[in-house]
Amino acid sequence: SRPLRLTRVTPRDGDLAEAVVLRRRALGIAVHAFGNGSPRAAEAMIALAQAHIDRRQYLDAEPLLIIAATVLEGGTEAASPALADAFAGLARIAAAHGSAEAGANWAERAIEAAKSRPQRNNEPLRALAAVRASEERFADSEQLVRDALTRDRERFSPDGLAVARDLSQLGNLYLRQKRYAEALPLLQQAAAIDQQALGPAHPFIADDFYDCGLALDGLKRPDQAGKSLAFAVKLLGSGSEKDSLRLAYAERELARVLRAAGKDEAAKPAAEGSKRILDKIEDEERDRERQI
Repeated sequence: SRPLRLTRVTPRDGDLAEAVVLRRRALGIAVHAFGNGSPRAAEAMIALAQAHIDRRQYLDAEPLLIIAATVLEGGTEAASPALADAFAGLARIAAAHGSAEAGANWAERAIEAAKSRPQRNNEPLRALAAVRASEERFADSEQLVRDALTRDRERFSPDGLAVARDLSQLGNLYLRQKRYAEALPLLQQAAAIDQQALGPAHPFIADDFYDCGLALDGLKRPDQAGKSLAFAVKLLGSGSEKDSLRLAYAERELARVLRAAGKDEAAKPAAEGSKRILDKIEDEERDRERQI
């Protein structure tokens, strides 16, 4: 039972790097206790991959999910529900890489696998919604997210973390369509839930304020947009995400908003910080490709 307890750890204080460490440790325990081809090891791989996805480390997540799916597909029928998580994760990764066809295939397989769960996991719906959004099939995407939102409100409470993720995804969908007035209250609701349920420095809260900043900017409220983005930057810069793409994007948007408001000098630190992180990540990816 120890591997399962460890894989379910979600640090409330927001240290996603710690989640990766804990879940990697859980994977080692599962492999040692049950073997690397066991369902328990596969479940631990999926949990570790999910932590990588939370940090947007897709290259680290993808091989874990592929291996886990292969193990579970070759196992007993009882192991099949865990496939929903693996397939949904692969759908998310494919969507992030712009591979809509592959993403749709993975998401549809996730939805089918989730049917075997007594309490259905709605992440497959959110994953397929992300794929449809990447294809600019916005009406289809919206319906999928709304279905997930309805189910999560029924299964959990209106203030559950799954509900916050649904609201955030729906708000982001509206942002993509420049429906800023519709996006903002949804994103604010997600932020309120996350602030209540998570630690004050959790990166998901920074994501919420980043998204709210984009909506406020779209609504031509630059002062509020700048404050929201600056808060996101502050949260991310104080934790384990200080060298992450999350922070780079937040600083880049903050610099853009400040420049648009004529505050070029105030924008410089954010612009320089974003460039530093993006250059560092690009160098690391280049080194990684050479090793492969």
